[in-house]
Amino acid sequence: MALNRRQFLTLMGGSAGAAVFFQACGIPEKELLIDSPIEMPEDLVTGIDNWYATSCKQCDTAEGIVVRVMEGRAKKIEGNSDYPINVGKHSPRCEAGLQALYHPDRISSPLVRTGPRGSGEYREISWEDAIGRLTNELQNLEDSGDQNQAVLVTNPIGGHLGLVADKFAGEFGARRFTYEPLETSVVRKVLYDVFGQKAMPDFDIDNSDYVLSFGADFLSTWVSPTRYSRGYGEFRQGHDHRGKLVHIDSRFSATAANADEWIRVNPGTEGLFALSVIQSIVSEGHISDSVVSALTGGDSDWLSTYSPENVSEEIGVTSETIIHVAEDFSHSNHALAVGG
Repeated sequence: MALNRRQFLTLMGGSAGAAVFFQACGIPEKELLIDSPIEMPEDLVTGIDNWYATSCKQCDTAEGIVVRVMEGRAKKIEGNSDYPINVGKHSPRCEAGLQALYHPDRISSPLVRTGPRGSGEYREISWEDAIGRLTNELQNLEDSGDQNQAVLVTNPIGGHLGLVADKFAGEFGARRFTYEPLETSVVRKVLYDVFGQKAMPDFDIDNSDYVLSFGADFLSTWVSPTRYSRGYGEFRQGHDHRGKLVHIDSRFSATAANADEWIRVNPGTEGLFALSVIQSIVSEGHISDSVVSALTGGDSDWLSTYSPENVSEEIGVTSETIIHVAEDFSHSNHALAVGG
């Protein structure tokens, strides 16, 4: 059949349009060359990212974060502005969460040692095999009555997960230990003795007007640097007044560098400095007798041992320095002491 020019252009245009139309409705050829999960997430749309709110477990404080996920892969981590601890900020540890997730050396399955202890020789085993080995070892300990030789080591966990770990260890007769690179067991013990609680409190730096820090490097690594760095910003600029920070430490830390006054003491004498400050405040009558009695068990005579004149040489500062810190602290409206 003969075609004129008009018919030829009409057919060619229709064919090209149909090809584009059906290609747009179908799956691009390159997508067929990539392995994909059988069932994709319901909210997955190619080329569109999703943000999921969660908490970061890279550190003990569990900062609130939002994670940018594109086509099933986490791409970026940001602070959650609605989370009360960090209010939109996040630490380098949170940022490193992606590295921990996708690092090629990440341990993705149970390992069993194949060489001598310390050789670093391991091989992967299945979860079924690992659970079977663990069950067998626990059964052997129970049969021999040596349950106390079992040790359960965990991160510092609380809430329901902590209750499960404690209940399991208690029911079996094992011992449970916690491991943390920057330990806070001494601080927790002191807080328990003073306040009767084992949990770490939140120090309200935000609303203080005078912060006295005894070796607590809260702007670097201590407890929750992100939360306290945010609070420090409020402490400095968030109110009508500019708060004053005095840091007692033997080294020039990040907190010491940002302090209004860094008082260098001999290593390990921060506690002596604190006791001397307390003695100075009590001796001047800047604190009620009921508070003194509650903190000293009714006998405060032993505090005189830590008078500035008696301990200043051992601490490495003058007695005048201790006295002026005690005066400033006791005369502040919202003073806060933090012991690291």
